[in-house]
Amino acid sequence: MAALRILPVLALLLGVAELLPQCSVTETQMKDVTYLLNQMLLTKDPNPSILLGLRLASKHNIPAEKKMLKNLQEDAIKKVQEGLPFSSGSVALYCLAMQACCEDPSHIAAPELSEGILDLGQLLEKKLNEELHSIETEGFPLTNYYQVSLDVLALCMMGKLGTESAVKKLIEAAENDKFSYGGSFSVDTGAVAVLALTCVKLSTKPPPEDVQNTIQQLTSTILEHRQENGVIGNLYSTGLAMQALSVNQVDYSCSQTIQAIIPQISAGAFDNPMAASQIIPSLEGRSYLDVTKLNCAADQDNLPFPKQASSTPLADKPINVIYTVVNNLPVWEPFRDTITVSISKGSTLLDVMKKAEKMSPDKFRFTVDISNWGPFVTSIQGLYGNDKDHTYWHFTSGSVSLALGVGSYKPLDGEHISATFSKY
Repeated sequence: MAALRILPVLALLLGVAELLPQCSVTETQMKDVTYLLNQMLLTKDPNPSILLGLRLASKHNIPAEKKMLKNLQEDAIKKVQEGLPFSSGSVALYCLAMQACCEDPSHIAAPELSEGILDLGQLLEKKLNEELHSIETEGFPLTNYYQVSLDVLALCMMGKLGTESAVKKLIEAAENDKFSYGGSFSVDTGAVAVLALTCVKLSTKPPPEDVQNTIQQLTSTILEHRQENGVIGNLYSTGLAMQALSVNQVDYSCSQTIQAIIPQISAGAFDNPMAASQIIPSLEGRSYLDVTKLNCAADQDNLPFPKQASSTPLADKPINVIYTVVNNLPVWEPFRDTITVSISKGSTLLDVMKKAEKMSPDKFRFTVDISNWGPFVTSIQGLYGNDKDHTYWHFTSGSVSLALGVGSYKPLDGEHISATFSKY
């Protein structure tokens, strides 16, 4: 690949802004966007994706966003100071969120640290180099290509293109079908890779030919996963896919896709604030490439803080959910156990798992970690997934992968949910 010459990202992106297709919700559909923004404002824990989504919206609650920014900065300092887990993709999202607040992530006042300053840009470069080393030695990133793509995107938006080898590795991964998990192309990963490579294309002169070719390859693959109703991949990958296609002038019938998304908002499909944060930019006709174009001084404080909704009791009528846990991988003794759980209508899959564990702890015991998306299942029957072996617990309804986490997904009466120990 030819040597990359970095140009000012802000100027370039401003220069192409008028060329981007305009597609966003109508005035009457803005109430649905506001509903999602309200869900996001109620988030209490530091979450860069939430703040990033709020900043890319047209309505703002300035005090709430400033508080979120302060919490993010303090949380980043704490993670570094105490050596807490801080993956490369998380660092990248912190950088993007702070840029969207018109703050420099490379110069965070941190009197708690010996240097007095926290440089997240420098930390991100270090994290990305660790990912690249893992690709070289193990054939796979330390985390995954979704996070590597976020890393390249965030560094590019900061005017730090990262390393030429990182772009090369993304291109090689795309060419060798490494954006697939469980045998299926990951629209989310492909979309973030497209955003990263598009930033590289816009930030270098002349635009690298291999970068452009990979963008075309990935956008074509993303389009192949567009359903007849306009959903791309699944509901929760659609927002990122819309960003990737829009910034590359790809016609994908955007208005039809929005029409498919809007009814799902009132149905509660995006009540998880993380899900809301990823669809908001596309509904507003924006993308992550817009973070350097925001004029924070011009923001209007026109989004009232929502009142906390009082919880309503679950319906009395119980439902039956069939729950199966399976391991066929040779790393552990194989097992297949099934149980039928009777639970209140409106309960989550996590509720089903807790009751199954209570009924038969030996077969259905499990552990979770808390992620930005909510509870993430780390083990069942003492069998843990791990990054080194690329193993995880894959949840399906019938043969369809669940797009929501166990803390958000609400099974239907008679539904059969399976958790299968799998490799990616």
